[in-house]
Amino acid sequence: MKRSALFVVLALVLLAVLAGYATISADDRVPGAVYKDGPVMGKMIDAGFLYGDSNYNGIIHASDGNVYYVICSHNKKSGAQLFRYNPRNGDVKMVGDLTDVVGEDRTKVINQGKVHSGIYEVRGKLYFATHAGTYDRTYPGGHFLSYDLKTRKFTDFGIGSPHQGLVAMSMDTKRMRMYAVSWPGYNFLYYDIASGKTENWHEAIAPVTQQGPRSLGVDPRTGNVYWHNMNDTIACFKYDENKFETLKEPKFDAPMLHIPLDGSVECVWRSIRFSDAMQKFYGVMYYSDWLFSFDPESGEFEIIDRIASAPNRKSGKTTYSSLAFELSADGKTIYYIGHNEAEQDDSENPDTELHLITYDIPLRRYTDHGVIELTDGRRPRYCQGMGIGTNGMVYIAAWIKMTDTTSEKWRKKLEISTGGKPELEIEQSKNLQEINLIEMKDPLAR
Repeated sequence: MKRSALFVVLALVLLAVLAGYATISADDRVPGAVYKDGPVMGKMIDAGFLYGDSNYNGIIHASDGNVYYVICSHNKKSGAQLFRYNPRNGDVKMVGDLTDVVGEDRTKVINQGKVHSGIYEVRGKLYFATHAGTYDRTYPGGHFLSYDLKTRKFTDFGIGSPHQGLVAMSMDTKRMRMYAVSWPGYNFLYYDIASGKTENWHEAIAPVTQQGPRSLGVDPRTGNVYWHNMNDTIACFKYDENKFETLKEPKFDAPMLHIPLDGSVECVWRSIRFSDAMQKFYGVMYYSDWLFSFDPESGEFEIIDRIASAPNRKSGKTTYSSLAFELSADGKTIYYIGHNEAEQDDSENPDTELHLITYDIPLRRYTDHGVIELTDGRRPRYCQGMGIGTNGMVYIAAWIKMTDTTSEKWRKKLEISTGGKPELEIEQSKNLQEINLIEMKDPLAR
C-alpha cells in the first residue's frame, strides 16, 4: 500500500475513533458522583382509578411489550386493580380487580387491597401475591396468583397464610417457588408451584411493633433465601434442607447503619436484588439509603456508597427510603428513586419530591439525574415502585398532588376520600392526590 493511501486509511480510522468519543458525554467519563440539574421529564398515564391510593413494587414491562402494574386501595369499596398499559399506542386497560379475581365478597370480608411485592415473569406468565389494604380478622389472607399473558386468565394458587396478608414476596424463577413473609404475624412461608404445596413456619421473624422484612433475597444459584432480621443479623432459608437459620456473619451493628429514628424503625434493608453479572446481592438500607453488597458464598458485606437524592447525599439528611430499587438487565447498574424534602410555604405539612438515581456498579459511579417533573408541571411526591423497560423507558408509580380544584375528577376524589362527610372536606381538599403510572426516558438508554 502506498504511503498516501495508508495515511488516508489511518486518518479515517482516527476520525471514526474521535466520532465514537464524541457520542460519549463528559459525565460518562467522570469518576465518582455526578449531580445533574434535571428535570427528568415524565408523562403521567391516567388509569382513571380514583379509589386507588398507593403502589408498592408491582410494576413490570413484560415480554408482550405491555407494562403491567397494580394500583392499591385502602378503601373498603374497592380492591387493588391490575392494569395493562400499551406504550405503543397509549392504551390503558384494567385487567382485574384482585378481590373479584379470587372470588371474595367485599361486602363480607376485607378486600385484597394491595400487591406489596414484585411481579415476576416466567414463560409468558406473571406471578405475584396479594396483601390487605385495611385489616381486621375478616380478611381471608393473601393469595398467590399468576396471570397468563396470552390467554389473559388468572390462576389462583390459594391463600398463603389464613388471615395474613403477604407483605413481601420474591420468586425463585428457576425452581418455580414463591417465597413470602406474612403480615401482621411476620411468618415465613412458600408456595411450590410444581407440587402445589404451601409450607408455613408459624414463628414470627420480626416484632410486630417494628418494620419487618419488605424484601427477600433469592440466590438463583442455590435456591437459598435471605432476609434481614431485626437484631442486626441475616436469616437464611436453606433450600436443600428445608429449614432456616441465622447467619453468624455478617452483622449489621456498625454505628453508621443505626441512625436515630422513631422506635418502630430499626436497622433493616429496604430492598435487595441479586446481580447475575456480579454474582452477589445489592441492596439499600432503610432511611439511611446506604447501598451495600452481600456475597452469600464468602459472607462478605460491604457498604459501597450512599444513593440518597443529591440534596440529602450532600447535607447528610435522611428521608423515607423507597422500594423503587431495581437492577438493569445486565445486572451492572442500579436504578433508584430517592426522596427529598421539598421547599414549600406550609412547613407544618412537609412534602417530598423525587430524584432518579443510577449507580454504575463496576465504575462505582453515582449519578443523580435530577428531580422528576411531569409534562403538566407537577412534581410527583412519593414513590414505592419501579420497572425498567426494555424499550428505553423507565416506569414508576407515584403519588401526585391534584391541583385542578375545578375538575370533576377532583370533586369525585374528594368525595371518595371523605366518605361523604362534609366536615372532612376542608382538610382533605388541601392535599388530594392521585396515584398513577409515570413513563420516563431511561437516561442511560442509547
